Amino acid sequence: MTSVLRLENIAKSFADERGNRQIVLPGISLNVEAGEIVWLRGESGSGKSTILNIAGLLSTPDAGKVWINGNDRTNASSRTASLVRSSEIGMVFQSSNLLPELTALENVLLASRQPMTRATVTEQLECFGLGAVADRQAKRLSGGQQQRVAFCRALINEPLLLLADEPSSGLDAPNTEAILEAMRTSANSGCGVLVASHDQLFQQVAHRQLPMQELLLEQK
Repeated sequence: MTSVLRLENIAKSFADERGNRQIVLPGISLNVEAGEIVWLRGESGSGKSTILNIAGLLSTPDAGKVWINGNDRTNASSRTASLVRSSEIGMVFQSSNLLPELTALENVLLASRQPMTRATVTEQLECFGLGAVADRQAKRLSGGQQQRVAFCRALINEPLLLLADEPSSGLDAPNTEAILEAMRTSANSGCGVLVASHDQLFQQVAHRQLPMQELLLEQK
């Protein structure tokens, strides 16, 4: 299989309010293959979001290597990181991060790297059960609808790597099932998926589980 994400000996620390360094990641390693769903399991504050931010090139590790689709992106410039995110990585956060004044369709269309017709984007939204609200402003969508739009936006460029941070938080069962199905479909098309969550529902779709406690204990 082909590795779409490889983190090698990633260390990360942050300064607290007194200026003291607090170690969040002591040197963890993980790998995500194409077509694989990996569930990064752990409670809030365990370092899951830090791992996803580093994997998504939103944060730079203090030490270690970040490989995306076989390329070393550890010290990528902000411009290169932005290009990699737009072409190779789809990201979904606990908050949908949609532009509230834009419609669902406009939010997805804005993320597209290639010119797309309204019909094409609407078809993608319909896959998430959102065809009827395509022209509704994001701020007028329910939380579940917003999160499904965020998934559609993350997948519009057919990324090789999908990163999802607590994507089911606050969602009801039907909306959660839509997200699980989106992950299954993405993996079946060859996308590697790394989902960080404490929600046990992800054991339904995950090919592998990576408990944060075990990742951290490996370094002690």
